[in-house]
Amino acid sequence: MLQAAANEGTEVITKVSKVFEDVTVDGDKGRPWYMSGGTRRPLPVAKSPTSGSRMALIWPEEDPGSDRITNQLMFVPSSPSAGESNGQRLKKILFYYGLGSWFLLKPGRNMFSDARCPVDTCAITLDQKETTDADAIVYHHRFAHPRNPRPPRQVRLLQRVY
Repeated sequence: MLQAAANEGTEVITKVSKVFEDVTVDGDKGRPWYMSGGTRRPLPVAKSPTSGSRMALIWPEEDPGSDRITNQLMFVPSSPSAGESNGQRLKKILFYYGLGSWFLLKPGRNMFSDARCPVDTCAITLDQKETTDADAIVYHHRFAHPRNPRPPRQVRLLQRVY
């Protein structure tokens, strides 16, 4: 199935498939925003006219066996941020053991707007007291189970470098 969206005169067609990851069918329109020299920007996700749910496949259970990284990097919620939070609740990302080797990252939300991230309603925190409020917790090299239960909306990531 193909879905199209228009944004500032640019049309981007995304292939939604149960066999392959979502890829942009755009010929020579450039590299995606997250690559060096990337200029192709994602558009807010299309919603199903019947159910109102997003049509993008971004979680493992939605498209088993696919590599969903491209889909997630090119995902923008249907409520665009347009460079501001527009009243949206900021997504809090807790780096549980500090930034360590991620020395280029800085606490707060400026780095998202400075990097022209398509979703700039995020904020980085290093405060472990915010474990229950964090939308995502990133553990570097080792996992430490927080004392409180994981809220249903929270994701936890373990990043290991070999």
